[in-house]
Amino acid sequence: MIYLLLGEDSSAKRKKIDDIKSSFLPSDDAVKFDYELLYGVKLDPAVLKKALMALPAVAQKRLILIRAVEKLNAQNKDIILDFIQRENQHAVLILDSGETSFKGAFFRDVMSAAEVLRFGQRGKKSDIWAVTRAIESRDSGEALRVLNTLLQDGDSPLRIMGGLVWFWGSFRNRISANGFKKGLLVLQEADLNIKRSRLKPEYAVEIAVTKLSSLVAC
Repeated sequence: MIYLLLGEDSSAKRKKIDDIKSSFLPSDDAVKFDYELLYGVKLDPAVLKKALMALPAVAQKRLILIRAVEKLNAQNKDIILDFIQRENQHAVLILDSGETSFKGAFFRDVMSAAEVLRFGQRGKKSDIWAVTRAIESRDSGEALRVLNTLLQDGDSPLRIMGGLVWFWGSFRNRISANGFKKGLLVLQEADLNIKRSRLKPEYAVEIAVTKLSSLVAC
């Protein structure tokens, strides 16, 4: 079974994903052993292939969720198409994107095989706090999607960095001392990468958002 979730309404998507999880993963052990969350940004093809090939340990089917599927590289797209063409019965695949329409053979082939669910647009303009809310939820795919919207709308990477610094400072008492320190180092590195032109500013901020999303549970 393949699901393709499109659109910006992350709350409605989250509810649908929870419904799918409860259908295929009826217990805590099933969620622990047979659920895997991946992100399209810089996804290692070996990790993707292993996730799709693995057999369920507890449930009847594994459930793999890939966020920001529009960010997948060509090799990962081929892996997913191969998975779809083989009609694997051991896994359910959820592909999630904040986009609403696509061009190209990959999405055409996916849409022909998937149940496509559209979740529209949220009613308000995205801002840096939408990014930090997604980071707090460990939803790096959503955080990167909103970040890219802000950058495309002309927001300055340095201004975005200011919001991330404020957010991380306010998060201090909700994270371990070691995790908080690691986050400060991530922000410091991003700031230096921007100011010393080590990386493109947009790329430096993307890296910081991804790393902070992985640290919030520390």
